[in-house]
Order: sequence, then structure tokens, then C-alpha cells
Amino acid sequence: MTRECLEKASTDGSERSIHSAPRHPTMPPHPLVSVCIGAYNRKDTIRECVDSALAQTWPNKEIVVVDDASTDGTREILQGYGNRIRLFCRDTNSGICPVTRNQAAEAAKGEYAAFLDSDDVWHPEKLARQVEFMESHPDIPLCHTLCNVIDKDSRVVGVRHGLETVPGTGWIFERLLDHCWITISTVMVRKSLFGEVGMFNTGEPYGKLGEDHEFFLRVAKKHPIGLVGEILAGFRKAGQGITANNWKANPEPVPLFQALLHRRDIWGGVVPRRRMVRALTDKCNENAWFYRNRGERDRARWFVRQALKAKWTNWSAWRQMVGLAFQRNNEAVR
Repeated sequence: MTRECLEKASTDGSERSIHSAPRHPTMPPHPLVSVCIGAYNRKDTIRECVDSALAQTWPNKEIVVVDDASTDGTREILQGYGNRIRLFCRDTNSGICPVTRNQAAEAAKGEYAAFLDSDDVWHPEKLARQVEFMESHPDIPLCHTLCNVIDKDSRVVGVRHGLETVPGTGWIFERLLDHCWITISTVMVRKSLFGEVGMFNTGEPYGKLGEDHEFFLRVAKKHPIGLVGEILAGFRKAGQGITANNWKANPEPVPLFQALLHRRDIWGGVVPRRRMVRALTDKCNENAWFYRNRGERDRARWFVRQALKAKWTNWSAWRQMVGLAFQRNNEAVR
């Protein structure tokens, strides 16, 4: 069960200041943007996250936060924001990110919804840049930006995906089969999109290892995706997520693509089945190389077997199988 923890007072004009930024009659309307945050036990990062949303230069916004039954003080920090945010509190922990993400989006009142994970941060101009893009591209229902990678101390350690590799604005379904180029904390959507393609998938296996990727593919099947080619967010790479603890999904999400192979509703009419098989086997082989180079041969062999199950004539997988056998024999001789 979820309840709204704090109701904003409306008698003193505070709600009006959040939802209706005053403007001159000749100025274009400022659409309301709903910032959607799900949080669970993020006491060390939640304040920086929410503060970065509140600091946005875009004037007409609301901050919707769903706390997933936190036990570490996160909820108390959120309650301290009072009517500056709309806080919803779950009585029991859902265990997966898409539950709180969906609840925040469903509660959102805005024309646009922008997603922000509770350990990530935004640059002040992020919403303004994206609203400008969306208003000038009415045919595009989803846009994203570039982002820095930050460490646990919020220091920039790199760029997650550079402009030279991220697909530009357009039809990028097939590029998303190669890699998920979109970072959820950079995404803004028209809220009407959910009525067309649905919400984030909470079912197995997506809820624990790729609900965002699966959602992006559903959107990209029907629409071009927009890119605002600026670094406007910080993605925290701290290895704390659910996927980080699942070796079968790292570095590439093999179980996700094993499931997607059977989802003709997603790829049918866009790419042939053999393209989905190639996407799966490429990820199997990449992960096999990764674990083989780390000396974890059992894990490497598991990925080779998955590649051969998908396509027994995958010669890259056979070469890896032979290489693993030679590696074992050489070590036995030594």
C-alpha cells in the first residue's frame, strides 16, 4: 500500500508557485514538468538528488518521490522537504525499481515526466534544455541527454556515452539492440506516451535487469527518439543496483535478450528474428570474453553455451569454446 506522506498546503499559495509559474500574457505557456524519483535506502545520496531537481532553472515543475519503505533514514530526509516535494510512502518494499518509477509517473500531473534515479544528479539547465527540444519536436515523445559518470563522492570520472557513439535523433531501434545508449536519469517523456506503449515492465525478468531498456525498445519501435547532445546529468557508478549483483547480466544483459528473443511484439515488423539472435549471441560472446580474461572459465563457458543454444553455428562461440579448452589444458600441464 502507498500513501501520500505530506500534502502541500494550498491556502498560502505554495502549490500555485510549484504548478503555475506566472508569465506575461504574450509569453508561450510553460508546461508543467513532473520529476519522478523512486527511492529506497539512499540516505547518502537522496539529498543531493532532490536538491538537483529543485535547483532546475525550469520554473514550472513538481517533484514526485515514491519512497519504497526505506529503513535507513531516507524517508525522514524526504519528509524534511515539506511541501517542496510530493512524497508518497510505500508500506512494504517492492524490491524492484519499476514499481516506484511507475507509481511516480502515475501520480505525475505534468505534461512531461522526467526520471531521476535516487543516486543520480542533474545539472541546473537539464529540464529547460529538454523542454525546449520537446516543444520544437512535437513528433518525438521521448528525449534524453548525455551524462557524466560520477563516483560515490560525486566526482566526475568520465562520460558514460560520448556524443561520437550515442545515436543522434531519429529511428534508433536497431542501435538499441547493440547497446542501451539511453540513461534513465536523462530521460524526459510526454506523459501521453504511457497510454500508447504502457508503463515500465514489472514482470520477470525485466523488473530486475532491464525494464528501462525494454521500455525504450517499445518506444523506439513506434517513434524516433530525441537526443539533446549535452552533458546534463551525473550517473553514479557505484555498483549498488540489482543488476550489478547478477553476473549473468554483466557486462551485457544476456538474460534480458534471451527474453526479448521471444517478444515478437517488440521486434516483429522492425527487424527479422535473425537480427535478434545476433544481438543475443554478440552479448553472450562479449561476456564470455570478459570472464575468460578474468580467469572465470565456468562463467565464460556458461555464456558460450547460451550463444550456441541461440545459434549452434555461431563460430565466434565455437572459437571461444576451443580457446577455453586449450586454456584449461595448458594450465593442467603447468
